[in-house]
Amino acid sequence: MTGIVLAGGRSERMGVAKALLRLNGETFLQRAVSVLSDPCERVIVVAAQGQPVPDLVGCKIVTDEEPGLGPLGGLVTGFAASGDQWHLVLACDLPLARPDVLRLLIGGCEGVDAVVPRTGGRLQPLLAAYSAACMEAGRQALAGGQRAVAAMLDRVKLIVLEEEALRRADPDLISFFNVNTWEEYQDARRLYSERSGAPKG
Repeated sequence: MTGIVLAGGRSERMGVAKALLRLNGETFLQRAVSVLSDPCERVIVVAAQGQPVPDLVGCKIVTDEEPGLGPLGGLVTGFAASGDQWHLVLACDLPLARPDVLRLLIGGCEGVDAVVPRTGGRLQPLLAAYSAACMEAGRQALAGGQRAVAAMLDRVKLIVLEEEALRRADPDLISFFNVNTWEEYQDARRLYSERSGAPKG
């Protein structure tokens, strides 16, 4: 199992690289690498072309094969760099991802090509598990001008983890709290502080 961190988001609403925002003394990027390092044998960080990424011990850093293709392009780049059969994917702007959710994803991998959570009626493809079969499906979607991750998922055998199962691992579903604005960043810090007893940071 290889971990893939998607760190190449454009951060237009934040105005700064979300990967370098901090929570409890760690950058979002460091947190993503840390949470994936336990269940995965290695971790690959996918960055945008020209994006400065600090050296991270034990990580392979790759850049998007082709710029401007969004998360799907980042996924395909990560799959190609891995060569592994299975991947755990985590976007770095999901800084509250819980290890129990990752274990739940791993437990659903048998007999399918992808394991994707669904919360609030929406698939959460940036905290999910993908087999190597998804690389070709992703390339086909991109070749057809489709940049949504859903276009890849339409081409593979998918299992969806619904909220009832997810809440057993993460009762408040904070693993799926996405940070896109400064207000959401402050909310993430507050949520982390409330659940860990740690000071905001």
